[in-house]
Amino acid sequence: MKKLLVAILIVTLSAGVSAQTSLSLYHMESVPQSASLNPARAPRCNVFVGLNGTNISSRTETNIKMSQLFQQSGGEWHFLTEREFDYKKINRRFKHGARLNEQLSVGLVNFGWRLGDSYLTFDLNTRIEAGATLPSGLFKMLDKGMSDGSRLDLKSLRVCAQAYHELAFGYTLQYDKQLSVGGRIKYLSGIAAVRSRIKKGTITTGLDEWNLNANAKIDMSLPVRIVTDDDGVVDFDSVERKDMPTGKIISRSLPGFHNPGVAADIGAEYKIDERLKVSASITDLGLIVWTKDRNNLKVKNSYKFNGVNVEFDDFFEGIKVEDKFNDICDTLENRFAVHATKKMFVTGTRPNVYIAGEYTPFRFMTVGAVSRTTFWLHNMTQNFNFTINLKPYTFVSVMNGFNIDLKGCLTTDFGFSVNMGVVQYYFMANGLPVFYRHVTIEGERRFLPKNMCDLGISTGFNIIIGANGPKIKSLSKFRN
Repeated sequence: MKKLLVAILIVTLSAGVSAQTSLSLYHMESVPQSASLNPARAPRCNVFVGLNGTNISSRTETNIKMSQLFQQSGGEWHFLTEREFDYKKINRRFKHGARLNEQLSVGLVNFGWRLGDSYLTFDLNTRIEAGATLPSGLFKMLDKGMSDGSRLDLKSLRVCAQAYHELAFGYTLQYDKQLSVGGRIKYLSGIAAVRSRIKKGTITTGLDEWNLNANAKIDMSLPVRIVTDDDGVVDFDSVERKDMPTGKIISRSLPGFHNPGVAADIGAEYKIDERLKVSASITDLGLIVWTKDRNNLKVKNSYKFNGVNVEFDDFFEGIKVEDKFNDICDTLENRFAVHATKKMFVTGTRPNVYIAGEYTPFRFMTVGAVSRTTFWLHNMTQNFNFTINLKPYTFVSVMNGFNIDLKGCLTTDFGFSVNMGVVQYYFMANGLPVFYRHVTIEGERRFLPKNMCDLGISTGFNIIIGANGPKIKSLSKFRN
């Protein structure tokens, strides 16, 4: 049963599907959405309009490889729920905890146009950001139990999820023949949020007593009604969803001045010569202040558990052992009672740092490399992407490349864009498995990916006017 719980936790972390702009999109300048990764890189068209609701970007990150869910022993493969599975190997991967980060972005209104040496953009997006970190000690406890002298520290346990609208105005300036700069200011309107913060959370075992310490807080902005007694203690039996009229539900789901926030993107691109250029940017640097439907749940206390004292005479006096356990549960409930307040709180967005280089050996081909560093839930993730972009004709562009992270997880990318008259369709997949292997599970042979950690997908439709743009024309000097 313990290993089944471990399996559920790990598979949940390693198999999510979620969202943000695919990293492989960075060098696909024929797709206007590539400018979302660096506002200094103007789209290669004079005007674009994104078809409402069709532009969707996805991104999932985890530090768990698919290959780590299986181990080979005695010529057979074993899943992590089996007795033969060695958790020491997988625990080394969880030294700083098991991590899952997810994002989703849906473009509602997106358009931009060229104005002389400048490019202006307007975007209205709905975004969801979620992340969770599970401490490594939790997996060790589920596998080995809590023996004498064990200590489980839950301080690194973190959960954060937020949904919000993003209203963005972007400006790109071609400063001179070599340098272009750009920025994007964003007004954010929060929809819902949940965030946990654990200052202390430990369980220490011993022969004579167990020590429990907790100092944790959960901030929420959700349409729920939480009832407390005169001492401010939460009565969880009375927690219920708020009944809201249709008009209020619609107004909350639309961009407004509730739960306001602000964010910014900034970037620059420098052309060393006609073939080589470098660029850098910082995106999604901001915060949201949650003021509506806010609730703060707090628990802070400690408890020493000395065991259950059962005397022989208790059986003759009709005292049940289960009653003594119920008394302990009541004591724990009182000691670790949850108190509620209604204070506003602040959450941050998820910033990214991009550093890239691009070389154009031929008029129809570009070779690019980009590094992305992401900060979220006190963690840092690092990815490197290498791509080859081909544009044999003005109406089609094809991309292929590969990614590698600091843990050595190697995956491949694929993408394309096609212009059908003024309508453009694009699709990008980032993080596809490169290596596969056969695994025999309970006598059945299966074909599974070996290394698969992250996954990013971007797809959508645009109206494109003036698809070539000045940047393509400037490459006419090249000799094939």
